Amino acid sequence: MADKRLLCLEAAGAVFIGTAAPVTTGLYGFFDGELIGILFGAVNGSVWERCKTLLLAYLIWAILEALTLKLEVRRFTVAKAAALYALGAIYIMLCTAHVERHVAAAVAVIAALGLSFLLYGSPLPLRRFFAPALIMLFLFIALYFSLTPFAPENEIFRDPETGLFGIPRRAAQHVACM
Repeated sequence: MADKRLLCLEAAGAVFIGTAAPVTTGLYGFFDGELIGILFGAVNGSVWERCKTLLLAYLIWAILEALTLKLEVRRFTVAKAAALYALGAIYIMLCTAHVERHVAAAVAVIAALGLSFLLYGSPLPLRRFFAPALIMLFLFIALYFSLTPFAPENEIFRDPETGLFGIPRRAAQHVACM
């Protein structure tokens, strides 16, 4: 019974993420470069910033799933943490292979949702990996909030329009004045 409900929610998750990611992408512009837009939106068109919006939407959906279903929390956390990292890796690999970003996003999201569903339903002893999964989630949060203001000079962080990395200058100066 839980498997059927989980499968339905994973399918709904694809719709949620496909809708939420473009909305969060526009938060930076909507909030005119304010901190909330920097943290939860895409500050430029780089692969990382687009990926960041997918990861945020995926994480929000995972939390909603956890609140909706009565699942084994440890198995669910491990499955979702592994799939979160898979989502980011798949999206970044496809984008660096010059796959159109909407196609890359669709493939990465469907793969991550499928992976989490398969992992959760598998006979693997996922409960053993609960502590490492929590560490992975805390690391993700640290990276999520660090890689925008302190973007490395790497191609996945380069804005294709300006060639710059991280927060655009005007907004960076605005945040620094706060």
